[in-house]
Amino acid sequence: MSKRLSFASKQERIFVLSQRDLLFNRRKFLAQSSALAAASLIPATLIGQTSSLEHATESQPHIPSRDTTLKFNPDGTRRPFAGNTIICHLPAQCAMRDVMIELHRTLAEAPFRRKLGLTSTDSYHMTIFPGANDLDRAVYGWPSYVSAEASIDVCSRMVKEKMENASFSCQLPLRMRIDEEYTVNFATACSLRLVAVDQKEDAKLRSLRDQIAVVYGFRLKDHAAYQFHMTMSYQMAPFTDQEQSDYRKLLRAHIQSMIAAQPILELGVPEYCTFPDMFRFEPKKFLVCS
Repeated sequence: MSKRLSFASKQERIFVLSQRDLLFNRRKFLAQSSALAAASLIPATLIGQTSSLEHATESQPHIPSRDTTLKFNPDGTRRPFAGNTIICHLPAQCAMRDVMIELHRTLAEAPFRRKLGLTSTDSYHMTIFPGANDLDRAVYGWPSYVSAEASIDVCSRMVKEKMENASFSCQLPLRMRIDEEYTVNFATACSLRLVAVDQKEDAKLRSLRDQIAVVYGFRLKDHAAYQFHMTMSYQMAPFTDQEQSDYRKLLRAHIQSMIAAQPILELGVPEYCTFPDMFRFEPKKFLVCS
């Protein structure tokens, strides 16, 4: 009798486990089906690029970040931060710059202004390759052929010599656009998030970065996934909920004006620059691209 009961109990446990597995698999199937249905609505031109939604839901960073405190004082004034980099300056005469200057003025007059380290409107640029700096060599990277004890001036001179003898395969201009949702929902203020206009342009730009990394003699962990942007300010302290709401509202209005004025931003010859801080980027060599 006890054996029959034991056998029945075992059968019941098997049945319950089977039913639970079926329920789990059904839920998993429905979740996967929903994900696939949503993915089918994404435009083909965005496949292979990181989506705005993924960027918008990334974890919140510490504010101010280490990068911010190296470049700015707590009151938002600039600190010495010498280094070298490859950038494309924003064209001096373009519709996007006009709206960016309007946004700069709006941020400068905003109630949360004290929480921002605004950059100079003269220095707006898109970084192609971050390069090396004097204050955080281990994190930012340092050329493999330059002594770790060398001054930043020596480093910049040696990199310049390499750039003068290098040529790069890249058809210009570089064609970018603003990702509105990624920019408005970006975790800190204020950074215009830029993406290539299509996959071909993105591949061209990534290839250029690979070539520059060879000349520099190093690449960072985020090299392949580097996110292009133009920084208009660094954030010195977290916003309140109301400040965050006000910031995003004014930012969205200006971003939409930028996109309407200039849907595609064309950037010219990349420049090897040195800088004493985040307000001045001095061109030392225009890259040879063909």
